[in-house]
Amino acid sequence: MKLKNNFPWIGRCINKFNVTNIGRNYDLTALLQAIDRADCAVKEPDDSAKRIQVMRMQQDEMWTGTLCGGEARWVAARTTLTVEEASRRHQASPVAAAAIGRLMTGALLLAATFKSEGEITLRLLGDGPLQGVLAVANRQGTVRGYAKDPQAAVPLKRPGKLDVAAAVGLGELAVSRELDNGEYYTGTAPLVSGEIAEDIAEYLLRSEQIPSAVLLGVKIEKDHHIAAAGGLLLQLLPEASESTVQALEERASELQAGISQLAAEEKDMDGYVARLLGDHPFTVNERRRVAFACSCSQSKLADILIRLGEKEIAALIAQGKAEIVCHFCNERYAFAAEELRALQERAGSAQEKPYED
Repeated sequence: MKLKNNFPWIGRCINKFNVTNIGRNYDLTALLQAIDRADCAVKEPDDSAKRIQVMRMQQDEMWTGTLCGGEARWVAARTTLTVEEASRRHQASPVAAAAIGRLMTGALLLAATFKSEGEITLRLLGDGPLQGVLAVANRQGTVRGYAKDPQAAVPLKRPGKLDVAAAVGLGELAVSRELDNGEYYTGTAPLVSGEIAEDIAEYLLRSEQIPSAVLLGVKIEKDHHIAAAGGLLLQLLPEASESTVQALEERASELQAGISQLAAEEKDMDGYVARLLGDHPFTVNERRRVAFACSCSQSKLADILIRLGEKEIAALIAQGKAEIVCHFCNERYAFAAEELRALQERAGSAQEKPYED
């Protein structure tokens, strides 16, 4: 695998929710920009199968470190349970689960390399059946993601091989980083393959001027459960020798078709990382747990409704109730008529407050 060049990029990415009430739909993008992020606990899936319980005992992790005498750095993630949770919540088709899983894992790998504690958002804006895929992660190890059409399906590329590129289609990759000062550094670049890993690697060199190899994989069973998922990021550091460049290119090529299989075969992170990095001496700098987590909550969504204003809330009251569905975790939040009336009063009070200089 050659550590190829990328293209410049620029753009913007923000969260979106959908509010529905008997056919009423609201695009709340602008409203969400004013709401603070707050992670909430993720509900355990209602699945008591022994295999799932064994998987849960393993737990997902993300490790970072250096190799080749400090001439390169690496980030390795095992994301099997995290991808399984996202797939379950969205009832995703196999190809949608693969795309969501790859993008969420890629977002985690990038987040681990940033000094900022803020979030990074990756969006695949393709014209394929998925109609776009989005993932948000932070360096603490939490991630969430979804596809606009999670039930989309395409023919297999070959027996046993999902065609993620066809499901994604042609388009662009958008990346948004939240800086410590609250500002965003955001941009877009044309998709070069639609397979996601190569698209991220291409972006990294042009944007960060760091030669990188990105490997992502999701292994899916015939019953649509996630057997394994993981990823590896290899990055050359300044003044890396030609021998290190060649060694990392060779290692990336060796792993290109089998990272998800390694995640399935290795039962602990030590063995997984050792097999990923092979004979290259490496150090481990940081270990973090990884999990699917969403920032939605009943109180946050109540604030969204208040920002709709008294008139819109009155229309919802007239129809008896409102329901908000989070695109990231598919959680549904119901508001009864009496709750809406209380929010309407708060909306009126907020509008009556005088502006301050």
